[in-house]
Amino acid sequence: MKIVVDTNVLPKALIRSSKVRAILLSPDHQFYLPDYAVEEVERHLPVLMEKTGLSGEEIRLVLSVLLTNIQVIPFEATVAVWGEAEEIVGAIDRSDIPFIAASLSTACDGIWSDDKDLKRQRKVRVWNTREMMRLG
Repeated sequence: MKIVVDTNVLPKALIRSSKVRAILLSPDHQFYLPDYAVEEVERHLPVLMEKTGLSGEEIRLVLSVLLTNIQVIPFEATVAVWGEAEEIVGAIDRSDIPFIAASLSTACDGIWSDDKDLKRQRKVRVWNTREMMRLG
């Protein structure tokens, strides 16, 4: 499967070795992440450090390992579909536009997210963590 990963999934993989981390490192799926999400993780680094007890450098190391199996999509690759993404989810939650745009630009099977607001739109399939675990 080809799946765009929402930012809310990453802390589960960064905080501890888990099933989420194992799925993200699995060669059975192709994962994508808008570059915006990497910046968002950096902004939340102090909270992640507090929750994990890890240093910023250790969290960045785990993130870099995860990114070996996640293709980062630059903003420029989503510009052509940004307007469509904005129409789909802009009225629900503007912070989800990069993820919808990434999914539209990669012809993927959906987005992995535990964001209930993102599920309110009907254009792009949203897989929650429980569903992803069933897939393996």
